[in-house]
Amino acid sequence: MELERRGVATVTVCSHLFQRLGEVERRSLGMPDLPMAIAPHPIGGMPAETASAKADSLFETIVAALTRQ
Repeated sequence: MELERRGVATVTVCSHLFQRLGEVERRSLGMPDLPMAIAPHPIGGMPAETASAKADSLFETIVAALTRQ
C-alpha cells in the first residue's frame, strides 16, 4: 500500500478464499481500486507445474494492473 501511495504500481495476489478480506482491507485503507489478482485456492503446496499454470493464468491481469495509468 505504501508503494501505491508513492506512485509505484502494485498488485495484490491472493487465493479466492482471501478475496473478500482483500476487498475489505483495500476499502478500509482508502484504496478501493487497488488491483488484485485472484488465483484458485490453494496457491502453495503443489507441484511446480500446477503453480506455473496458476501463475500463467494471472499474467495478463497482473501486467494490465502494473501498466495502468
